[in-house]
Order: sequence, then structure tokens, then C-alpha cells
Amino acid sequence: MNRKEFFLISIGVFLTVLAWLVADIYHAAFQERVKDNVTLPPITVNAIQSDTLKILKSKKE
Repeated sequence: MNRKEFFLISIGVFLTVLAWLVADIYHAAFQERVKDNVTLPPITVNAIQSDTLKILKSKKE
């Protein structure tokens, strides 16, 4: 490889990395921000009845 080919490859890599950085900065600037006041749904406790467990065990056997 002579100097001219090496120079052209170096310029191509530099421009690719520069375009990648610009695209990443653009994406970071315009992405939707996560809100701090996110409300979680209430946790419901579902109790499993013992007769339901017995039915399931009998079906398994």
C-alpha cells in the first residue's frame, strides 16, 4: 500500500467515526426522557386456596 491509499482509507475511517458520533449525539439529544414520577400499579396478593392445590396434585398423578 502506498501513502495515497493509506491516506484515503484513514480519511474514510475518520469520516465514518465522525458520522457515528454525530448520529449518537443527535439521538441522545432528541430521545424521550424518562419521567421521575412513574406510578406503579398496585400489587395485589392472590392467595392460592388449598383445595385448588389438591385438585392440581390429583390431576398430576
